[in-house]
Amino acid sequence: MNMGKYFRRLIAVVLLAAIGSLGALVSPASADEQCPVRGGIFTIPFQVEPGNLTPGATAQYPPSLIFGEIYDTLLILDRDGNLLPGLAASYEVSADNLSVTFSLRQGVMFHHGREFEAKDVVFTFQRLLDPEFHSPWAAQFAPVKNIEAVDKYTVRMDFDEPFAPILSLVSTAWYTAIVPYDFAVENNLSEKASGTGPFKLVEYVPDDHVTLEANPNYWDTGYPCIDGVRFDMMPDPQTQISAFRQGNADIVILQDPKLIPILQNVEGVSLIKPAGAVNESGLGINTAEGPTADVRVRRALSLGTDRQGMIDTVLFGYGQIGTKISCGKVPYGWCDGVDPPLPYHAYDPEKAKALLAEAGFADGLDLTIQVSLPLDIQTAEILQEQWQKIGVNLTVEQIADFNQQLDNYINVKHQLSIVSLVWQPDPHADVYQIYYSTSPINLGKFVDAKLDGLLNAGKSELDVDKRVQIYKDVQTLVADQVYMLYPFTKPVNWQYVRDYVKNYQAMPSGTYFHLRRLWLDK
Repeated sequence: MNMGKYFRRLIAVVLLAAIGSLGALVSPASADEQCPVRGGIFTIPFQVEPGNLTPGATAQYPPSLIFGEIYDTLLILDRDGNLLPGLAASYEVSADNLSVTFSLRQGVMFHHGREFEAKDVVFTFQRLLDPEFHSPWAAQFAPVKNIEAVDKYTVRMDFDEPFAPILSLVSTAWYTAIVPYDFAVENNLSEKASGTGPFKLVEYVPDDHVTLEANPNYWDTGYPCIDGVRFDMMPDPQTQISAFRQGNADIVILQDPKLIPILQNVEGVSLIKPAGAVNESGLGINTAEGPTADVRVRRALSLGTDRQGMIDTVLFGYGQIGTKISCGKVPYGWCDGVDPPLPYHAYDPEKAKALLAEAGFADGLDLTIQVSLPLDIQTAEILQEQWQKIGVNLTVEQIADFNQQLDNYINVKHQLSIVSLVWQPDPHADVYQIYYSTSPINLGKFVDAKLDGLLNAGKSELDVDKRVQIYKDVQTLVADQVYMLYPFTKPVNWQYVRDYVKNYQAMPSGTYFHLRRLWLDK
């Protein structure tokens, strides 16, 4: 994916929206063109237990890969970054940029048999903002001061200030999957769900599988082409590959590029082109407690990290120098060798040792890092080798339950920890939640008034050039204070499919959006 093209298009759409409405951008093709073959169950090996399938309830990403097929969003971001109609057929941004009005599709049905309407949109967002719901995304939508149903098919959002990311946020199921007001409160959505999406929840058996069936009344006429989807829980990547090669799965999704040679040149198997290097390895640091509360220690860890060596060793060269807004996210991302060097990014073990000595650790320092998934474990083990050269003895603590490790990571119940951070639709979403001092998912317990000021400015600035500079300044400040480390950036995954799988594409977000469009030629 050409990420420059993606963001230029997204910016153009946002600017266009500021002066008028955007109507329907797509029309359905004929049934023959859509699905030359209909039917079949598409089977996906799923690496981690998804946990809670309730939209908006947790900051964990894996559940959204599944509930993103059950629910819809107001707008859609496609693989090339085009902003398309979803449950909203069109929208209009006010002249003062303080409100946006969505005109909703009519005749869209929830899985439980009721027509979708404006009250559902209002309920979804009020629920996200309700302190008793405890959504980690509440702070993300802080500028929303009011949302109301103008009539049955019209919703207006009002903001305290211009809110630049709103269109991308309402295009992302992880944040804003629309749930029904008369169903969501009464039901455990991991057991019984109702959305407007292309697939309906049939069964979720923890530690075993999730099955979905096609929604025969999906509003995008003619889709989906397949009868259903089955997610089989398989934590071990080698087990996933084995199931794929034996014909018990239609796709396999590799997080670790070292596994790519196993499937190269295998007959009847194809690699789906990855959608850009936009997935950051995020090393969380507790900046409030222990030795890592000292910025000199954090700077020493950054200087002691050989980032290119990490890429060559862990990723076999399939990566880039990383920050939270990666180079693939043009124009906001930081690009090694193009942008000015970030502070404390250059590998300098001697300077790192001097900083540790200055901080009182001339004789060495013991630290512990928590990890769970295989690629994160490998990254930690390479850091263990690299940091030993600067006098840091790193203990790698492996936690078998990824959801537990992720909870520790989000709530900073660690000294150091690594998780692969997911693609975000806008730079605000990339950094606001994890860096803002009062955010419920502040990933390092850092409190920095200057950083808060930049993050507030970024979400309200509509001038693209000024906004780009704000997020470059965010990157520089975070690198200077080493609030987090980013050992590398890579594609979110590498997806191999059987050759009979047609019309499937990888998304930069890692979502399975194209399940609704694929068909099986068998």
